[in-house]
Amino acid sequence: MRPGCAGRAARPGRTSRARRRAARGTPHGPYAWRVRPRGSLLHRLANPRRGARGLASAAVLAYALLCCAACGATSEPPPASSAKTAAASTATTSVAGGPQACPGAVAAAYAEVAGRIYHQAATGRNVGQAVHRVTSSGALISAARAGDAAATRTALRSLLLGQIVRIEVLRGGRVLASAGSGTAVAPVAGALPGAAGARYVLSVQSDHTYTQVTHQVTGAEVLLLSGTHALDGTISLPASARIPASGPVTVGSHTYEVSTLNGSAYPAGAVRIAILVPSSQLTCPANGGLTRSVVLGRVGERIYEAEQKSPIVAATVRRMENTAAFKSAVARRDAAATRRAILGFFAAHIHVVRVRVLVGGKLLVDEGGPYALAPVTGTLRSGGRVLGTFVTAIQDDAGYLKLARLFTGAQVLMRTGSRQVMGTLSPGPAQVPDDGTVSYGGHTYHAHSFTATAFPSGPLRISLLYR
Repeated sequence: MRPGCAGRAARPGRTSRARRRAARGTPHGPYAWRVRPRGSLLHRLANPRRGARGLASAAVLAYALLCCAACGATSEPPPASSAKTAAASTATTSVAGGPQACPGAVAAAYAEVAGRIYHQAATGRNVGQAVHRVTSSGALISAARAGDAAATRTALRSLLLGQIVRIEVLRGGRVLASAGSGTAVAPVAGALPGAAGARYVLSVQSDHTYTQVTHQVTGAEVLLLSGTHALDGTISLPASARIPASGPVTVGSHTYEVSTLNGSAYPAGAVRIAILVPSSQLTCPANGGLTRSVVLGRVGERIYEAEQKSPIVAATVRRMENTAAFKSAVARRDAAATRRAILGFFAAHIHVVRVRVLVGGKLLVDEGGPYALAPVTGTLRSGGRVLGTFVTAIQDDAGYLKLARLFTGAQVLMRTGSRQVMGTLSPGPAQVPDDGTVSYGGHTYHAHSFTATAFPSGPLRISLLYR
C-alpha cells in the first residue's frame, strides 16, 4: 500500500472503474492516499504552525502531531544508537539489579522514544525540505549577498510555509535578518551558497510542540531545561525544584522517575530534556528482560488509542455530522452526491482516510483506502430525525505502521486471524506472544501484542517486535 503523503493528488472522477468499484461498496485508493496522515500528531511535527485553527486546545494541538508520520518523517526510524546520538541519553538502566532497577529501566525506555522524536526534529525529511528551500532561494541569496536586511527578511518570511519555526541569516557572525517567533529546539545551520559567506540557522520544531508530542506519545511529563530554568514543559516547575539527570524526584505532590536527554536550543546552546515518568507507570513484568519491549509496546498502544479517542477525532466526526452537503446527499440517498461530499472532506484535509455510509442499515457508499483502522461512528440528523450513520477512520494501517516504527523502532506486524495484512517482516513469525520472546530470521525479538479494531469492525492484532 502506498504511503499517504506520497500519493497522487485526489482527482474526483479519475477513472470510471474506480467509480464503479465505489458504487459497489468496494473501497478504492486514489482519494484516500492524498489525505491519510494530514490530521494528527506528526502532522504538527511536519507543520508546526498549521492545524490549530478552530481546534486550539492544548490536547488537540498535541494530537494534531500524531497521524502524519508518513508526511515529513524519514521512512525508517533511527536505530536506538542513532537516537541516543541525536539526543544523548543517560546510560540505559538494566533491570538485572532487581526491583530497585525497574524504575530506571522504564524511564530509560521512554527516554529512548523521546530521543527518536528529537531525532526527527533534527534530521527528518522536514528539515531536508526546509534546508533545500532556503539554500535554493535566489531571492534570499541575492539579498544576503548584497547585505540588504529588509530584502533578506522578506525572503525569509516567504520561506516559512508553516514548516520553519525560526530562521536567521548571519553575515560576518552578526544577524542580518530573521523570521519566525517563539522558542525552538534542534537547530540546523549551514552556508548559503553564493551569498558572500552568509550562513543560516533554522529550526522546524518549537519547544512547545516537542514537549506536547513527547507527552502525548509516552504519557510522561517533559521539561526542556537550560540550567535550572524551564524553557517549556508539560508541568509547572516550582522555582526551588531541581531535576536530577536520573533517579526519583518529587514535584509538588507527585513522584517521578527521571531520565535525561541532551539537545540543542535555537539558535545555539545546550538544552536538557528531562523525561519524568509518573510513579503509576513504573511497573515491570516478572521477566525484567522484557521491560523495554513492554514499555515501548505501551507507546504503540497509546499511538493507536490517539487515532480513535483524541479530541481531533471527535472534532472531525462533529464536522462531518454538521456538513450540510453531506447530510443532504444522505437524506436523498444519492450515492453520487454522497461520494462528492466525502471527496470534499478528503480535499479539505480534515484527517479522513475512509468513510462508510449506511442508510436504514444498508450500505450507500464506502469510499477510501482498503486498509484502515481505529473506526469511529457518527450519526447524521435533521430536526431530530436520523438520516443515516457513518463509520470513518483518520488513519490507515500503513500510517500506523510508520508511526509505531518511527517512535519505537519496532518491527510491526498487523494481522487478522492468521492472515498478515501488513508488516515490516514478511511473512514474519507464525506465532507471536502477547509479551515474550520470539525467534525469526536468525534473530531473537522481545514482543508485545495487543488487539486493535480493523475498519469497519473486527479484531486486528498488532505485534511490536524489538531487538
